[in-house]
Amino acid sequence: MKNTVIQWHPGFVAAMNLELADNRELFIFEKEYNLNTKPLEIDLLIIKKEEFVSVSNEIGRIFRKYNIFEYKSPKDHLDIDVFLK
Repeated sequence: MKNTVIQWHPGFVAAMNLELADNRELFIFEKEYNLNTKPLEIDLLIIKKEEFVSVSNEIGRIFRKYNIFEYKSPKDHLDIDVFLK
């Protein structure tokens, strides 16, 4: 059987959009943002438009100005340890 590569990134980006829906206007979402030339690419960059604005969402509350996410599969976790890494 052939190995099937599943693209988890679109689902992760959609989930982050839903999670932050109440404060969506406070952020800029950049999907698969190129850091340089290929293959350096991050899965999601969320930029807080105003650095010191209050966010009601539990996840969004810990965000800084620039927030980089690497998401490889549903087995990945999004917690404070991952955030600080």
